[in-house]
Amino acid sequence: MELWKISQKVSELSDVIPYYFFSLVSSCLSLSTVMVVFSLGTWGVIGIIVNSFYVVIPYLLFAVPVQVLFNKHPEKFSLNYFCLYIFFSLPAVFIYSSVLNFDFSMDILTTKNFYAISLLAALFFWFWDSVFLQKKSSAS
Repeated sequence: MELWKISQKVSELSDVIPYYFFSLVSSCLSLSTVMVVFSLGTWGVIGIIVNSFYVVIPYLLFAVPVQVLFNKHPEKFSLNYFCLYIFFSLPAVFIYSSVLNFDFSMDILTTKNFYAISLLAALFFWFWDSVFLQKKSSAS
């Protein structure tokens, strides 16, 4: 690959990195806020910040690679993208819950919280992805 092509790719990527960051941070804060509010804990803002640090890892490992792939063919608020985010959030939340609880049994799949958190994680990431990154479809 020629040097100018590599330079062009790096330049294009550096233009969108802040949007990936804003999408990730917004998703983490949104999910953490809902988790703290519905857990009825007294942690408040500290709980939101701490949960955000835990939530960022599954988002980085599962959602961001899918987001990068989707950004090649952007569509704002695409239901197909939302369904795929749900598909990837299920194993992400399973692994997240298993690691945090030190319980790798399949019992977690029978709880309502597992499905609620999976759906919310996908919903928040899909929403913020559509707001910050899926802009080209409106301009194309």
